[in-house]
Amino acid sequence: MKNVTTPLSVGFFLFLAIIICLHSLSLAKEFSNPVSVSANITPSSFTLGDIATYTITLKHDPDIKPNVPNIEQPKGLEFIEQGESMPREVNGQKVQEYWYKFRVDDTGKLSIPSIPLTFNAPDQKGENIQGTIQTPEVSLEVKSLLNIPGGPEEVYDIKPLEEYPLPWIDYLWIALAGLAILGLLYFVWFKWKSRPSTLNLSAPDTNLTPEQLAFKELEVLKNKQWLQIGRAQDHFFELSEIFRRYLEKRYQFPAQEWTTEEITAYFKSSPNLSDNLKLQARSILTQTDRVKFAKAERAEDEMASIINFIHEAQPPATEVVSTS
Repeated sequence: MKNVTTPLSVGFFLFLAIIICLHSLSLAKEFSNPVSVSANITPSSFTLGDIATYTITLKHDPDIKPNVPNIEQPKGLEFIEQGESMPREVNGQKVQEYWYKFRVDDTGKLSIPSIPLTFNAPDQKGENIQGTIQTPEVSLEVKSLLNIPGGPEEVYDIKPLEEYPLPWIDYLWIALAGLAILGLLYFVWFKWKSRPSTLNLSAPDTNLTPEQLAFKELEVLKNKQWLQIGRAQDHFFELSEIFRRYLEKRYQFPAQEWTTEEITAYFKSSPNLSDNLKLQARSILTQTDRVKFAKAERAEDEMASIINFIHEAQPPATEVVSTS
């Protein structure tokens, strides 16, 4: 006997299949999760000092009221700011995002632990009850700058400063500056050497002998009476200059330019002076130097010693009138 399927039976089975599918969809919607949460962190890789954005995405039914998540600062991350997006509706549920920005302060493997999120939902009687859902833990790895591709593999000491040769024009300016300084020093020295004597003598008489000229200058110095008015240093300075000019003219050597030690050494090898005159010359020069340069208290006026020296050292045929 043939098994014949009538159109009526086919329609019945199609109707039954549609009813089963609609019921399944209704049950799926009835038993779907009213609240779900996910979390992620961007970007995908980090180095020290980067900014990490941690985002919590919450999906919930329209009649559920979520509370803003309270997150503590994770280890190795410095909190900067936080915010939230405007809710949007997707497939009959609302989607809410909360974001947090951190600065990465440590290297290695870091993590943001699971965070509890609270929300208010109506029960079957229409009363609000509080529920809690946990975010998943999120991990991130912070690479050291020494280990990333292209980063330095070793830390080197600071390189020493490199020396660059000066252009020839710089050497020229340095040479010109040096010559200018030398010229200025020579000008100052020349002006000092050619300064007029403070004795205010009239033009020197070329007919005077060294002895006569020395006595004339001593007389002018004596009349100034510098010792009586407290100008002992000026007095002994002029006294030394008079004696040195006399020695220079009398014995024909640059006594005004030489030091006391050089003059003493010259006299030691000179046969023109007796031992007594050599000792007198050294004593006069030393005493005047002590007052001139060391500002020592004078023991006695050396003018008399200079007069005695000139009398003893004068040539036999010379007639000298000394100052009294």
